[in-house]
Amino acid sequence: MKKVLLLSKNGKAKNTLMTYLMEAGDYEITAFSNSSSGRSLLIGSRFDLIIINTPLEDQFGDEAAVLASVKSDAGVIILIKNALVDNFAAEMERNGVMVVGKPVVRGILRQAILFAQVMKYRIKVLQKENKKLTSRLDSVKTVNKAKWVLVEYLNMTEQQAHKYIEKQAMERRLTKMQVAERILKTYRN
Repeated sequence: MKKVLLLSKNGKAKNTLMTYLMEAGDYEITAFSNSSSGRSLLIGSRFDLIIINTPLEDQFGDEAAVLASVKSDAGVIILIKNALVDNFAAEMERNGVMVVGKPVVRGILRQAILFAQVMKYRIKVLQKENKKLTSRLDSVKTVNKAKWVLVEYLNMTEQQAHKYIEKQAMERRLTKMQVAERILKTYRN
């Protein structure tokens, strides 16, 4: 079940959006009529999709959309009157928010929701890959630091230090990172 945060003034439009979301998929919907209530949830909860139907009771909704895009990994869609779309589209899109003009056509909203979900999935894949690469880079940095510590304290060449770390890792059944961390701990204290 996907979690959706809907920010929309109370009234017919909010009810219509709720009904559409319930018909369109397996969604757990949390709805508020103002951004201040939704803002606290944004920071503390994980949503798959955030839909903001402008204007809200306490603000237009563009600030909430940007905050949602920055503070969460949810797909964010903002619904804006067609006459105002051009005024907000560039800024919203630059911040990763999809803009849908009102009056909303169900088919277009459905495509926007599907697109937001696809983008959320791609972002998660990229974040996972980024985390893996960052971890690898940290490992390489740590191993290099350890090599230079061995060069400094044990007068090894860089090549000897590299072989030493590899040999220790194999013999002790540790990763090179773990061996490097032990070397740094030993010689830096």
